[in-house]
Amino acid sequence: MFKILLMAALIFAGMAAYDSVKPEQPAKPPTAQEQSEQTKMDKTERKVMMNIFLSFLPDSSEWPEHFQKAFEAFNMEDVIDPIRDGQDYVKLENIHIDMQHAIIAIEDHDFYQHGPIAINSIVRAIMVNISEGNVVQGGSTITQQLVKNIFLSNEQSLGRKLEEACFSLIIEHYYSKDDILELYLNTTYFGAGAKGITKAAEIYFDKTPQTLTLPEAAVLAAMPYAPSALNPFENPGGCKKRQILVLSAMQKYGFLSQKQAEEAKVENVKLADGTELSPMLPVSVAL
Repeated sequence: MFKILLMAALIFAGMAAYDSVKPEQPAKPPTAQEQSEQTKMDKTERKVMMNIFLSFLPDSSEWPEHFQKAFEAFNMEDVIDPIRDGQDYVKLENIHIDMQHAIIAIEDHDFYQHGPIAINSIVRAIMVNISEGNVVQGGSTITQQLVKNIFLSNEQSLGRKLEEACFSLIIEHYYSKDDILELYLNTTYFGAGAKGITKAAEIYFDKTPQTLTLPEAAVLAAMPYAPSALNPFENPGGCKKRQILVLSAMQKYGFLSQKQAEEAKVENVKLADGTELSPMLPVSVAL
C-alpha cells in the first residue's frame, strides 16, 4: 500500500511541477504560425520531460487502474493526436453544417452553452422521457459521449461515472467546443461497421460528409442512439421514425424553419444500396 501511495504522489507531483513552469509572455501577441510552432515545441518538451520522469517509475501496466486512467487523462493528447492524424479524420469545416446541427439538436441541443456536464440536461431528459413514455433524450453531453468513445468503456458503475466526469472536465479545459464536436463526429459509431462520419457518409450514401443533404444528415444523426437497431439497411422504418424525430428537434431548437423540417420529413432518402427511406414505410421498432 505504501508503494502505491508513493507512486501516486510521484505521478501527480511530477505533473503538477511540470505544468507549473510557465514560459515568459512575449512582448507582442504571437502570429498563428508562431503559436502553432510554440504548441509543437511545448508538446515535444512535455513529452521529453514526462519520459524522463516515467523512467524512475515502474512500467505503467503495473500501476493500479485508477492511476493509469488519471495519467491518461492528464496526457490525453497521446490518444487524441493519433486520431486526428487518421486517414478518415475530417475537420469540422468539411462536415456539412446540417450534419453538425442535426447531431447537436438530437444529442445535446445546448452543447455550446453548458459545461462538460449538464445537470439540467440530465433532469430534463428524465422528465421528457417520462412524458413521452419512452427514451427520446439522453442525459449525457456530447463531451461525455466523446470521453466514452475514446477513453472509457460503457460499464455502468459509480467509478466509471466519476472517471467520465473527470475526463470531461479536463478535455473541456484543453479543447474548444468545436474541437470536441469534431472529435465526437469522427469517433462515434454509426452502425454497419461505420466508425466516424467519413465512413458513415460513404457506407450509407456513397458521399463525403461535406456533400450530405439535410434529410441524409438527419438519418446519420439518428444512428448514435442505437446503431445496430436503427441500421437503415435492415430497419428502414425504425430509422425513418428516428430521422423524423431528429428533424423535429432541429426545428424546435431553431436550426430549421417549420417549412424546412416538414419538407425534409417527406423527402425520400435513397441509400447507397438502393434502399429508400420513405414516410410511407411501416415503423417496425418503437423508439
